Amino acid sequence: MGKDQSLQECAGCLDQIFAPGAAAPVASSGALAGTLAATLLASACGTALQDCKNEKAEDDLRRIQERAVSLRRDLLALVERGAEAAEAVAISRRASRTDDRERLRALLFASEVPLRIAESCHALLNLALRALGRAGIKAIAEVGTGSALAFSGVVGGIVTSRAYLAGIPSGSGIGATVTRKRAERILREAEALRTQITDRVRQHLP
Repeated sequence: MGKDQSLQECAGCLDQIFAPGAAAPVASSGALAGTLAATLLASACGTALQDCKNEKAEDDLRRIQERAVSLRRDLLALVERGAEAAEAVAISRRASRTDDRERLRALLFASEVPLRIAESCHALLNLALRALGRAGIKAIAEVGTGSALAFSGVVGGIVTSRAYLAGIPSGSGIGATVTRKRAERILREAEALRTQITDRVRQHLP
């Protein structure tokens, strides 16, 4: 996929979020940050491949690039899934005959979409750390910026997910406790990765 198409997709997300009177899909900010992060990482790997003379490093860079492109596709698809999840919650709240358990299940389903966004952005942070060891000095700025955007995507996804989970009482028996622990683990691991990447980037500052 070319850079022009990537820019058009990102611009489309921005238009969807900021159009007058438009309701932004749930967690769209996190998905957009992740999409930009994946684009930067893929671009950095592409630039590094032009100068790479080591076969193993070249293979690693191609794998990182392919995975970043795949994650970008996933994140763009999750924008739509987020809109569907938000609508399901809204319908369950409006319907007078909706039983409480069905409403709670809608909230749990809605929390899963931004959590998947956070997981995808967490995967991008792992890719960024790997890329730092392969992409070379010319790609440091793109990888560093991409990792910052990926961490923002993790935060955006986790905050949105926890906002939905907050509507599910403890002991409801529908799996919210497991989801909350999963969200905490993703954020904790993402914070550790961000620290590692920042430290590595600082080593290359002039």
